[in-house]
Amino acid sequence: MKILIVDDSKAIIETVILSFKLRWPEATVISAETGQQGIGMAETDSPSVIILDLGLPDITGFEVLQKVRLFSDVPVLILTARDDETNIVKALEHGADDHITKPFNPKDLLTRVKALVRNTTG
Repeated sequence: MKILIVDDSKAIIETVILSFKLRWPEATVISAETGQQGIGMAETDSPSVIILDLGLPDITGFEVLQKVRLFSDVPVLILTARDDETNIVKALEHGADDHITKPFNPKDLLTRVKALVRNTTG
């Protein structure tokens, strides 16, 4: 199981990695801090799930999502501080599978990721 997190916040990346280490140690978490890097890793590393922030330094998470959808149907969970309905709907319309608003509960994040994996493998 490989999880790709695309987020420009080192603190968020570290929190997600620690959460997986503690509660789902068999999962491998890889990370990208820019959208372009995330797109490249999505293509070359074949993650099982992508956790994607919408506010990235180079391109938007929406753009990342659109580009990833050109070559992959990997489940994508949006993890962002943008909590308005417009952004949530836009993310889902662009191909996201779920949405969590920051600040987030790590147990909730892991539960949702496991559900996405279960729904795509089973």
